[in-house]
Amino acid sequence: MNLSCLLCYQASPTPVCHWCEDDIFFFDDTLHGSNLLQYGPVAGHVKHSHYDTLSVLGLHTWPMSSLVHQLKFTHSLTAGKVLSNWFVHKRRQCTLSVPNVLLPIPISAWRLATRHYNQATLLCESISNELGIPINQSWAKRQGFSVQHHLSKMARAENANRVFKLSTRCIDDEITAAQSNKDGNNFTVAVVDDVLTTGVTVNTLSKRLKERYPKLRIQVWVATFTPPPNSSLYQKT
Repeated sequence: MNLSCLLCYQASPTPVCHWCEDDIFFFDDTLHGSNLLQYGPVAGHVKHSHYDTLSVLGLHTWPMSSLVHQLKFTHSLTAGKVLSNWFVHKRRQCTLSVPNVLLPIPISAWRLATRHYNQATLLCESISNELGIPINQSWAKRQGFSVQHHLSKMARAENANRVFKLSTRCIDDEITAAQSNKDGNNFTVAVVDDVLTTGVTVNTLSKRLKERYPKLRIQVWVATFTPPPNSSLYQKT
């Protein structure tokens, strides 16, 4: 079967050819640290008062942004598989603790009906299959169908406070199971999304989680980070 690269469309034995992969900026734990909340060019631009660690695959610039766009808007499950495989490889090199459960950021019922899948859930499913970490898809809900990409940071915060809420049981069952295995005091979740821009959404949901589960440790896993226009990270791509 003849295959072509998802990015340059040239013949390739893999979904992304090695030339395009070489053009992608990947965060490297040895250079940037395992927790990007301790790396100024990222931490200085994202809201992160309520989660503990941040792990990002790469920058939301071409060609990585093209894969995210294909996943979200052209139903390319292959693009999602590529992103999740790269993230799995990154996690296997990471020194951070392994979370007990993966929590995909919810999308609205309207968006789910039109897209037919939640891109964060697809990433979680591939990661879960490789790393053996269970997923909880019903931990939180998003009401309405407003989008945030065009909003200011303040407007994003107001919108996130309005549209996101935890479900009734959230992660109660997972914590109960961990406590029965004497692991309840170190319970860790990974909130998973495709793109991080201001951090408002993950921070708002993390705040709700910490309010309900004060001892909870929260990691945030995302495929890409969108730097602000003046970020020094653009000089590294």
